[in-house]
Amino acid sequence: MTRSILSLLVALASATLVQAHMEMASPPPRRSQRNPFVKEADRDYNLNFPLEPHTEFKFPCRGSPAGPSVSTLTPGTSYPVQLFGSAIHNGGHCQFSISYDGGKTFVALHTILNRCMLDGLSFQVPLPATLPGGPAVFAWTWINATGNRELYMNCADVTVNGPAKGTLKGPKIVVANIPG
Repeated sequence: MTRSILSLLVALASATLVQAHMEMASPPPRRSQRNPFVKEADRDYNLNFPLEPHTEFKFPCRGSPAGPSVSTLTPGTSYPVQLFGSAIHNGGHCQFSISYDGGKTFVALHTILNRCMLDGLSFQVPLPATLPGGPAVFAWTWINATGNRELYMNCADVTVNGPAKGTLKGPKIVVANIPG
């Protein structure tokens, strides 16, 4: 009996570790417990889960509604991003991007191929000097190197300092392994 209980506890602990994927901690994402504007009832404690087809979370931004700005970006500087979690799945491909149309289109600001999170969970994302000012959506996306090759995405509502002139051009983010 004691052995069965011990086996069950080990299995439950292992399952918890498997589900503890990665999420963006800073800037605090929409519906995050770290976001000071999110009420307790609206918090999503599964921000470290992948997008569909393995879950109900939709692209873009997990289907989460926009909220108040949680951070300010300054064009021509580097923007600090912190990830959180323990299951880096041997790295993979991640991108940091921005959207000015509520998340319909994203322009990649920084791409890391194959080695995302293998050298740590802190990043300095270079912001182009031509980044238009105004409200925007900052996003982190990740396709893991091992496992089910899932797509993860967290979004934070931000404000970009500067004049709202022009449009930002650059590569679109990679969206893979979801329906559509």
